[in-house]
Amino acid sequence: MTRGRTGKGTMYKLGKKPARIDKRTLPFKCLLKKLPLIPENFDLETDMTFPCEMWENDTYGDCVIVGRTNHTLRLEYAEQGKYLDISDEEVLNAYWKEGKLFPCDRKPNRGLIMLKAMNSWRKNGWIADGKKYNIYAFAETDKFNKAETKAAIFLLAGLNIGLALPNSYGDQDIWSDTREPPNPRKGHCVYIRPFWEDDTMKLATWGKADKYMTYEFYRKYCDEPYAVVDDKNKWLGANSPLDIPLLEGYLKVVTK
Repeated sequence: MTRGRTGKGTMYKLGKKPARIDKRTLPFKCLLKKLPLIPENFDLETDMTFPCEMWENDTYGDCVIVGRTNHTLRLEYAEQGKYLDISDEEVLNAYWKEGKLFPCDRKPNRGLIMLKAMNSWRKNGWIADGKKYNIYAFAETDKFNKAETKAAIFLLAGLNIGLALPNSYGDQDIWSDTREPPNPRKGHCVYIRPFWEDDTMKLATWGKADKYMTYEFYRKYCDEPYAVVDDKNKWLGANSPLDIPLLEGYLKVVTK
């Protein structure tokens, strides 16, 4: 398990295992009826204060569940209009449980396979603030398509992504230096917030709500970009940018 320090001396850990590819994963572009017009720059959390805790990612390689935690907070605020109070214990319980489910994770602190964790979030859900939460579906975005990436972030309350970071990641206040190759051994999961400014993205990780990353860095080092549809009913209707009937048909096929 990789361990390092942030610029301020805080200990942190990584914990995303090398990316897995499944050809059945729905591309986000197939879910879009049309690419809607997205503002050049946006910040959809201007008047909101979401908690951003470490959730034990300074001790354990639970970043895949921490990314899910940050995403769940936004998704459920959009659906329920309230902030969830998610505990360290709930985050770690999900980490231990899902780690033990995967045959390759025989030790409880070896990180998680992100794709399997996404599937578990959809199929099994997890306990957050004392209640079970599932997502309806997830889709893989095209990291090389800036317009599609922005649309997914803007429409679906951010992205849950995996990175194969360069060796110098701990020395960069803003993740922007793309001179080094990706290192699959330095896998990390982060939540990208619904924010975009001059091709710069804002993410939540390691207890920070305002870590920044350039789009070029994202293009090079992201190896698992997932958009999440939490509540399908929100997107029903002829004017919706998302094709929910197509998504429903797809899920019936892949879950047989």
